Amino acid sequence: MHRYLPLSLIVGLLIAFRIVGSALPESQPNFQPLVALFFCGAMLAPGWRGFAIPFGIWAITYPLGIGPVANASIFMTTLVALGATFLLGKALASRSLPLLLAGSVAAALVFHLITNGAAWLGDPMYQKSLGGLWQSVWSGPVGSVLPSWVFLRNLTAANVLFTGIFALAQIRLPKPMASIANPVLAK
Repeated sequence: MHRYLPLSLIVGLLIAFRIVGSALPESQPNFQPLVALFFCGAMLAPGWRGFAIPFGIWAITYPLGIGPVANASIFMTTLVALGATFLLGKALASRSLPLLLAGSVAAALVFHLITNGAAWLGDPMYQKSLGGLWQSVWSGPVGSVLPSWVFLRNLTAANVLFTGIFALAQIRLPKPMASIANPVLAK
C-alpha cells in the first residue's frame, strides 16, 4: 500500500491544484504543479519511467487542443522545459528535503526562463533586444492584466508545496515496535 502512496498523492494533488487553479484563475494563475511533477519524477520511478509517468499524467490532464499542446511549437518548448526540470530533479533525487525544495525553486525558474525565452524569440510582439527579453520574462506583453512574474511566483509556490508533500510521502516510516518484537505481527 505504501508503495502506491506517492502515485496516489500525485493524482490527488493534481486534481486539487487543477480545481484551485480553475476556481481562482485571477488570483492564482499558473498555480499548477506541472513542473514539480516532472521534477519529482526521478523520485517516483527509476530510469525512463521517471519521465514517462509524469508525461502520461500531463498528456491526460492537458488534452490535445487545450492549453500548451494546442500549438506544436509551444508544445515542444514546454516539453523541452519539462525535460530540463526532470533532469534537474534526477540530479537532486537522493538529496535532503531542503535541497529538494531549493531545487524545486530552481526548476520553476528554469521552466519560466525556457518558456518565456521561447515566447520572446517566437512572438513578434516582443522586441528582439534585452528589453524585449526582460518584458517577456518579467512584465509580460503590453496590456497584459498580470505581469509574467506573477505566473513565476505562483508556479514556484506550487512547486515548493507539491515537492515538499511528495518528498515527505517518500519517507519510509519505521515499523511499530510490536511487529519487530513479534514476528507474527510483522507479516
